[in-house]
Amino acid sequence: MKPGAQKMNYRQLQAFRAVMDAGTVIGAANLLHISQPSVSAHIANLEHTLKIQLFVRQGGRLAPTAEAYLLHEEAGHIVRGMARLRRLAADIQQLEAGRLIIGAYPALSSYVLPRFVGVFARHHPKLRLSLEPEASVRIAELAASKQLDIGLMTMPVIDPATTCDLIFETASVCVLPAGHPLSEKEAIEAADIRDQSFIALGREDGSRQAVDRSFEDAGVRVEVRFEAHYSDAACALVAEGLGVSIVDKFSAERWRGTLAIKPFLPYVPCHVYLTRSRTHMSSLLQEQFEREFRVYLEEHFS
Repeated sequence: MKPGAQKMNYRQLQAFRAVMDAGTVIGAANLLHISQPSVSAHIANLEHTLKIQLFVRQGGRLAPTAEAYLLHEEAGHIVRGMARLRRLAADIQQLEAGRLIIGAYPALSSYVLPRFVGVFARHHPKLRLSLEPEASVRIAELAASKQLDIGLMTMPVIDPATTCDLIFETASVCVLPAGHPLSEKEAIEAADIRDQSFIALGREDGSRQAVDRSFEDAGVRVEVRFEAHYSDAACALVAEGLGVSIVDKFSAERWRGTLAIKPFLPYVPCHVYLTRSRTHMSSLLQEQFEREFRVYLEEHFS
């Protein structure tokens, strides 16, 4: 650009549109809430930049030239587009707008996340969110290929394409049919399961080995009558009176009031890991979502 050359800008186009609509400089100044000299300066600068005469003065009014009419519609598209862009930028700054794609293992996606999202969305009214229930291994794959913004898993996955952080840990619990004799106890110990029909989680579940080890350490041989891939399915079997189970606290909470929920000893951890692509750039909205979700877990499930 040559020294002294001017660029066309949004304010010039806005003033041009206002004069076209109002028919006078004073009318345009009132529409834009700026001074008349400012409107005149914007028009003069625009004409100088375009090297086109846009208005001629006729009887105290500005009459648009034929060229002005040709430019008017396109200038309107630009001005309206810029206005939308400014509103969107303001929404982003205020963490109201944005899209998030969340992958979560079923124990979280079926109960905990919907409740949290209900609270989060009320404070971020222009949020768009996709919630994708998947097994932990699949979540890691989706995060690595940038198909998810956030992945929530039960176990860590080592992949150079992703980051993986432990964001929460709590204790697994024992779930029993309502009115079960063991429901009178303050806590259920491994030895208490000795004579019970037991509903085990699938061997790919992160807590299965820890639960099996707790029985081995206590010298207890349990009768595994049923096996469920997901904790929620195990709780459903318990609700049918088919046995007792050790599950994560998130799934158990969904069945509160239907099942008896008791602490289980020894301690069997339940983990939540957060993963994302290593090259993914988190938005302000995503960072807020992650912070508030950690707080939500601490407040409701510690």
